[in-house]
Amino acid sequence: MNKKTMTQIKETLTIPPEMTDTLLHNCTQSRPKHYRYSQYSRFCAALITVFCICAAGSTSLAAYNIYQEKQLAVFMDYDLTQEEITAVGDALAQIPGIKLRYISGDAAWAEFKAEYLTGDADLAQQIESLGNPLSQSFNYEVSVRLDADTEAVREQIGRIDGVRRITTKRELQKAE
Repeated sequence: MNKKTMTQIKETLTIPPEMTDTLLHNCTQSRPKHYRYSQYSRFCAALITVFCICAAGSTSLAAYNIYQEKQLAVFMDYDLTQEEITAVGDALAQIPGIKLRYISGDAAWAEFKAEYLTGDADLAQQIESLGNPLSQSFNYEVSVRLDADTEAVREQIGRIDGVRRITTKRELQKAE
């Protein structure tokens, strides 16, 4: 709108005169120019955005892969007694840079049921009527510290009597 139109509108308004003067002044004063972004600056902004998204995604993928490689499952021979299983755990505890947790066959079965059989109660009941299929699936879950060498830890674990298999979380997921 131009100044003449604004002045006519001002005359017809029924508001205090000081407010109309302020309104007229604010509506007719020159405004700063808005600079439009060039195609080049838009392209650069898009590239920076894509780079940030990729960097964030690759960082979390790398962290996930490190987690996968630092989590080991140590499976023991099937014919071990509970005392021998405990001895394997004691030997594992002597390895520096790891934390371990024993998972019995019953605990492994409970975890499996919770993850895979929650939606099918009939199937779970049928399988349970046969007994615990994971009763011989006892293992130690080993977490290797980030500053420890996972391959060196695997070699040490492999030398313990009674250990039949050492695998990472990633290898377990590939096997599924």
